[in-house]
Amino acid sequence: MRIPYDAVLEGVIILKINYEGIIIYSNDYAQKKLGLDKNRLQTLQNIIFSNNYGTPEQFLRQFIKIDNKTNCNITFKDNTGELITTVCTIEKNKNNKEIDLSAVDVTKYDLISRKNKLYYHLLDTVHLLSDKYLLEQQHLSFLYDTVTGSPNKNYFIKYFEEYKGNNLVFIYLDADNFKSINDSFGRSFGDAVLKEIIKRVNNIKDINYIIGRFYADEFLILIEDFDTMEKINDFMELLSNIFDIPFTNNGISFGVSYSAGISLYPRDGKDFEDLLNNADLAMHRAKAEGKRNFIFYEPQFRQTILEKIYMESDLRKGITNNEFSLYYQPQVDMLTNEVCGFEALIRWLKPDGRIIPPFKFITSAEETGLMIPMGAWVIEEACKFINKLNNIGYHDIYIAVNISAVQIAQKNFVSEFIEIIERTKVNTKQLHLEITETVLMKDIEVNTAKIRELQNMGMIIALDDFGTGYSSLTYLKQLPINILKMDKSFVDEIGSGKKNLVRSIINLGHDLELKVVAEGVEDKAQLDYLSYYNCDILQGYIVSKPIPENQAIEFLKKPIKFK
Repeated sequence: MRIPYDAVLEGVIILKINYEGIIIYSNDYAQKKLGLDKNRLQTLQNIIFSNNYGTPEQFLRQFIKIDNKTNCNITFKDNTGELITTVCTIEKNKNNKEIDLSAVDVTKYDLISRKNKLYYHLLDTVHLLSDKYLLEQQHLSFLYDTVTGSPNKNYFIKYFEEYKGNNLVFIYLDADNFKSINDSFGRSFGDAVLKEIIKRVNNIKDINYIIGRFYADEFLILIEDFDTMEKINDFMELLSNIFDIPFTNNGISFGVSYSAGISLYPRDGKDFEDLLNNADLAMHRAKAEGKRNFIFYEPQFRQTILEKIYMESDLRKGITNNEFSLYYQPQVDMLTNEVCGFEALIRWLKPDGRIIPPFKFITSAEETGLMIPMGAWVIEEACKFINKLNNIGYHDIYIAVNISAVQIAQKNFVSEFIEIIERTKVNTKQLHLEITETVLMKDIEVNTAKIRELQNMGMIIALDDFGTGYSSLTYLKQLPINILKMDKSFVDEIGSGKKNLVRSIINLGHDLELKVVAEGVEDKAQLDYLSYYNCDILQGYIVSKPIPENQAIEFLKKPIKFK
């Protein structure tokens, strides 16, 4: 005997009927929607408006004849006279001479609008849920998302295991910047947008697919029996059109874009999790390339991820084993031709003798959060070197350290910096901080307040890579900076025959009472040009490559020889 589980089957009518058409059981939803009463005898004729098999009597006779289980369409009359369109799974219990009927209110769930395998898979699932044994372990919320009513991951896994003999398309879709909608308008507003996305996608016709919400603002679309890549691209064009239409809620109109990754069964995997992960990798690649796009999975994506994992593991080992060291590149005062300071540049000294430059590991360090302890270590090592220079008589030499976006974003950035200053007792006037325009502008009010606090302690602030970021003159006047550090790309244009902005940048810096540093200086033509237009400080291979601490000290003892 099947015992329905009323607590979770909202939107599902479950009935048990004997061979005379008398309703001997109805679940709570059926009682509420159809006006059934457990204490009053009612028959199938009272509630069926239409079905595939004629009158209710003909319907009953037909299903008494079936051997086991079948599907059909039934339209019920609710207790207000309105019609409820459903699709049903019907199964006969010969021993008890009863018929079990499970009907999904399609308008309630709005899950699948096409009459195909996906459509009836829903019915099979609902009917299984009325089995006593299964209902002790799972319920409808196990298979469907509680916010949108759409299939969740568990549903897709069940479907995949049943129909994976066909060609399938996994489209993993993420609504871009959805967090800002929740943050601005509230979670209930965001939930309404998620439901609208499901509704819009379900309106795409003439192709067999299903969409479900997986997590937060991420969805899976499964296309059945695709035959050409053109068919997939056509579908994605229809999907893009959906997101081109503004969303409106409570009188507020706004745009929502998406990023999607696509994997194909069986080409990109035989296992559900592999296909899902591959589509997810492709989706994140689409996001990294600018969002509002979709990308098909390629095997090298996984290799890229593995390389990042290996790099993170190596970084952790390197930090534990003290494999990092600071190298110092001299900066020369162009009036005196003497070293005025060094830029501290981190290097990774591998046990096998290799020296790994920062561009190969800094991004990974930032993405994994390892940049925070690494950055603190750099600052402290630079402070120790300043103290060493003072101890041997070099009281006017400064050390410049780079500050990353990850570091400055930490709430305790300033307090931890102050702890290092107090612990090392460094002369703050000999400590320069280099920070890019892009980093400062990410949260200009908060970040400039942090930098100004350090500047007020005596530290010198250099705006690094000037000219490659925002370069707004309005902001430039407001930023707490002492030095403009011209990007190497401008220096490279000197003597190239191209128009360059070097003279303009130098004049701009001087007009704002800032010193100007030119980095990446490599030849005499560049040196002469910078000298002619009164650049203050130069840095580059024409002076020296970055060198270890002991060599930097020796470098100070010799006169400058430009190479």
